[in-house]
Amino acid sequence: MNLSEILTPGLIFTKIKSNKKDLCIKEIVQNLCLSDSDLDFNLVHESIIKRENLCSTALDNHIAIPHAKISGLNKTYCCLAINKQGIQFGSIDGKDTKIIILLLHPDSDIKKHLLILRNIANLFSSKEVIERIINTSDNFEVFNIIKDNE
Repeated sequence: MNLSEILTPGLIFTKIKSNKKDLCIKEIVQNLCLSDSDLDFNLVHESIIKRENLCSTALDNHIAIPHAKISGLNKTYCCLAINKQGIQFGSIDGKDTKIIILLLHPDSDIKKHLLILRNIANLFSSKEVIERIINTSDNFEVFNIIKDNE
């Protein structure tokens, strides 16, 4: 499953202001929950923070993929956020994280979860794609960059 199949331009947040990891996650979760009233902010936020406290989900090249499996979900939720200044997220290369892809999965769908993570890792292995996304402020353009490079 490609990222463009679960992400919409309305769930791309190009102006994340929080400059601390926990505050950034909170801001992203608030935006996601505002877009879908079926999501419980406290449950989602708590689940993401709990998972993040186990081990940072930051990869290299300015990418992080905070995620959680949540009981009761009937679909996968995804949003993408950009903080151009970067946030210390605990990445393996020491670089600040600038692109955050937040995923929520039903707790029973492990195969789909792993497939999505693999496809995201493949997409964001391209430094050119990363730079193009970081350097735009238009959520539709970000979506098209993703779709065109999957």
